[in-house]
Amino acid sequence: MRLKMSAGNDKSCINRILSFYNELNKAEKKAAKYILDHPRDIVHFSIKELAESCQVSEATIFRLCNSLGYKGYQDLKINLAGSIIKPIENLHESINENDDSYMIMNKIYRANVASMEKTLKLNPAELLDEAAELLLNASKIMFFGMGGSYYLAEDAYHKFFRTGIPVETSSDSHWQAMYLSDAKEQDVLFAFSNSGSNKELLDNIKLAKEYGVKIISITNNKKSPIASYSDISFISYGEEYMFRSEAMESRLSTLMITDWLYMSVALKRKNEYLENINEIRKVIATKRL
Repeated sequence: MRLKMSAGNDKSCINRILSFYNELNKAEKKAAKYILDHPRDIVHFSIKELAESCQVSEATIFRLCNSLGYKGYQDLKINLAGSIIKPIENLHESINENDDSYMIMNKIYRANVASMEKTLKLNPAELLDEAAELLLNASKIMFFGMGGSYYLAEDAYHKFFRTGIPVETSSDSHWQAMYLSDAKEQDVLFAFSNSGSNKELLDNIKLAKEYGVKIISITNNKKSPIASYSDISFISYGEEYMFRSEAMESRLSTLMITDWLYMSVALKRKNEYLENINEIRKVIATKRL
């Protein structure tokens, strides 16, 4: 027995389709996919044009509108237009075991876009300017992360290596402590931790503070211990739901923040950056066939 979504549901049109997709029949799914792939076109389509584009009947479009809780095609278009105009939010639809490949792809894509949108809103440009200034004036930048967060730290290490600023990285708490043993006040420790509460990393951050090292961090929690000990703390937004942790979702947001900082520093060190990147390209070219 098929269910009908209540017309009073306040979800966006796109979110309704994602939520109700598995209840649709084959022809309705075909139309729903087309709407998800071409939302900006649909608001200008007549029902006949949509039916022809989807290669389904007009009756199928009417049934789809009804299944989604809309009074008709015009009602669906009005709500779809609202979904396009409004900022992306509340698009985190849980992946479930009945989702096909198309829905898995769309749900993950939309969740990642929504997370990056929220990350953009949570981190003001002034914070970026302040952090970039610290990195520009650093005598050395240490990129630390533990577990899965280390791969984000390593990505940042490879990027900032190109700027010509001395950099170090490690996922081992003992090596991190060794790097800190000769740290100076002009150095910066850049910490990556989704939870913001990794004990080993936090211990080394406390050690770095004793040496006067400035701390920049990216976490998922502004009130976490690591964020609290940081001079500058960025928030990488991510939600947790079935089959997917917030760490998976916030990973792209963390990479985005790293790119913000990397680009800000590279632009202000243009000459050094271009010189280094050219040398790196020459060396890498010798490794290619």
